[in-house]
Amino acid sequence: MTDQEARYDRIAEGYATWWAPVHRPSTLALLERLDLEPLRGRLLLVDVGCGTGVFAAEAVRRWPDVEVDGTDVSAGMLAVAERERTALPEAGRARFRLHQAPADRLPFGDGSYDIATSSFVLQLVPNRFRALREMHRVLRPGGRIAITGWMEGGPAFAADEAYDAALEAVGLEARPSGGGHSDFRSPAHTEAVLRRAGFARPRAVPAALAHQFTPESYLSFIAGFDDEDLFASLEPAQRAALEADVMSRLRTLSPTALRMVLPVVYATATRR
Repeated sequence: MTDQEARYDRIAEGYATWWAPVHRPSTLALLERLDLEPLRGRLLLVDVGCGTGVFAAEAVRRWPDVEVDGTDVSAGMLAVAERERTALPEAGRARFRLHQAPADRLPFGDGSYDIATSSFVLQLVPNRFRALREMHRVLRPGGRIAITGWMEGGPAFAADEAYDAALEAVGLEARPSGGGHSDFRSPAHTEAVLRRAGFARPRAVPAALAHQFTPESYLSFIAGFDDEDLFASLEPAQRAALEADVMSRLRTLSPTALRMVLPVVYATATRR
């Protein structure tokens, strides 16, 4: 088991509670980027890194001719996704299957799918190029890929700054600044990444994910998911002191300052 697999097994419930609702609207917006009109009949879609299964389940609800195979490296995340699958009507459940597999080793044959999707996953995989090449492999010629991911930049988030200041006040190191090392740099960079992986006619557009926190929901998000490892390691008195200081700082912020805005990019392309 890889470290990443073990981590997501451990935080799957926290992810479902605190992080999935943050990116859910932007994840589901990827559905609008799928132009299925020219495609006829039964369609097979693979959702790579399906996470909580929200995207895959909504695709099944929206399109009665679509069958979805969702993959994820984490058994814990797949257990959450199974709840989404179980909530579908019986006919929908039959069109939604789950598989445990890493993004760069999909357990499907060449040219098996009409559509490949991935939402906020490609910054997490060990090798993004290999994951995209694997999505390219399992698509039939003329098949389509649609992805969304984080993009570099964006405004500073006052709640994060308040949390970092609280960490330093109790003698802990503030978190590193900036996004993940595999965040897309721009729409043009995203298109170049897709071309390098063998896709044709890439088109990427920028967007923004916005989420309104309260002091209470932000602290729960930080302690229950985003910095859960740190909070779990603290002695009770130190944790209580940190939480009190964070809340004190957050309560001085306006609702506008508690609104997180993150740049994202949507991209589509075709398999040659």
